[in-house]
Amino acid sequence: MPVAFTRFPDLVQKEILDLMNCYDLFSFSETSKRSRSMSQQSAKLHEGNMKILYATGRETSPDSPYLDLTYLSTSHSVPELPIRLEFKDSKFEHLEKYLNVRHCSLFVNMSISMDFYCHAPLESAFLALEQLTQLDYLMEECVINSVSDNDNELIVRTLLSLKKAKNLRLRVHPTNDFKESFDFKTPFTESLENEKLEIYSSKWVSAWHVINVFNSCRDVNLSDSYFEESEVIEILKSWKIGSSIQYLRLEFVRAGSNEDFKAKMLEINAEPVPEAGNEDPNIQNFFASSSWSLHQDNSDVEVWITISSYPQNRDHVGFVMINKLQPENL
Repeated sequence: MPVAFTRFPDLVQKEILDLMNCYDLFSFSETSKRSRSMSQQSAKLHEGNMKILYATGRETSPDSPYLDLTYLSTSHSVPELPIRLEFKDSKFEHLEKYLNVRHCSLFVNMSISMDFYCHAPLESAFLALEQLTQLDYLMEECVINSVSDNDNELIVRTLLSLKKAKNLRLRVHPTNDFKESFDFKTPFTESLENEKLEIYSSKWVSAWHVINVFNSCRDVNLSDSYFEESEVIEILKSWKIGSSIQYLRLEFVRAGSNEDFKAKMLEINAEPVPEAGNEDPNIQNFFASSSWSLHQDNSDVEVWITISSYPQNRDHVGFVMINKLQPENL
C-alpha cells in the first residue's frame, strides 16, 4: 500500500531528498508548492555541471539538430544521465524543464558547459545559444564549432554573448573577404571577461582587439593569426600601462632582423632573458629564439616574452607572453 511522502518523519523526508539526483529532485519539486519548498534545502547540496551538446548538419540527420543534456555532480555519486532533448523551432521547451531561471533557487550551484558543433553556418544554432546564456547560470567550458564561413557580425555577437564564460574556444571562420566587407571593431561594445579565450582562424583579430576587447581576459590564445610586428610592440606598450592578460600566444610577420626587433624591445624597457625560452615546451620545434622580461608599470607582474622563427617560414614568427610565476599555463 503506497504511503504519502509527507507521512514520513521529517528526518526521513530530508534523507530521501538529500539522496535524490538533480533530475529527480526537480521532478519532485514540480508536484506542488509545498514540495518545491521542501526541495530547496536539499538542492543546495548539489554542485555540478550541465553539459549541453548541440549538433546540426551531421551525416545521419543533416536537417535535424539535437541537444544532449548530461548532469555531472561533484557532490552526489550518480552515473551520468544523458538525455536527448527535442528540438522545436529552436525553442528547446524541454531544456527549460531542467534549467529554467524560475527555479534558480533550487539549483544555485549549477554551471553549464556547452559544445556547439555545426556543419551548417552558425546562424542555425545562435538562437539556442542566446537562450542558454539568458538562463542565469555560470558558464564554464564553451566550445563553438562551425565548419562553414559565417556571418561576420555573428562572430562578434557570439563572443559578446559568451563574454562571461570561464573558458571559451571559438572555431568559427570569417568570410574570405572580411577585410573589405566588414569592420570587426565597431560591433564590439564591451570587453570580454573570459579567464581563457582561444580563437582559431583569428586573422580578423588586430592589436585593437587585444588592447580594448581582450584586455580583461587572463589567457588569450590566437591561432592562425597574422599580426604586424608594429602591432605586437603596440600590444606590449599597452600591456605595460595596464592589462589583465597573463598569457598571450599569437603569430606575427617579421618587419626586419632579430636585431631590429631587439632594439624595439629595449625601447620599451624589456630586458633580454635567455632562460625564458626554456619555459615553453614547444620551443624545441622552432629555432633562432629570443626572450625578454617585461614589467607592468603599476603592478608587480613580470612576464617573459619569447619569439621563435618557424623552419618553413623565416618571416613568420611565433610569440608567447607568459607570467613568470605561472609557467603551468603553457
